[in-house]
Amino acid sequence: MEQRKQTWRWLRAVAALMFGLLLLAAFLPSTGGIIDGPPTNPKMWRCGPFLFFPEAFFDVVAFVTVATSCTLFGIIRRNVLETIGWCLLGILLLVVICGA
Repeated sequence: MEQRKQTWRWLRAVAALMFGLLLLAAFLPSTGGIIDGPPTNPKMWRCGPFLFFPEAFFDVVAFVTVATSCTLFGIIRRNVLETIGWCLLGILLLVVICGA
């Protein structure tokens, strides 16, 4: 019985990691891209061939990281943070679906 609980916990952790990476992959293109020439907006940063909005980039990375971390920490510690993390990841999924 304990082995089944441990396996279920590992599956939830892997699902949370994959879901977080999927959401990160869905959000990152909206923060910038590979653009030739000078920045079209003075708030954009250039890093090699990439031109991106730093505020949007760091907001996306931070929110997905916090949501995934809450989920994983909750799975490991078996506490309410898992529920909070899944709710945050669900909110992110709704934002991706609705295109806001």
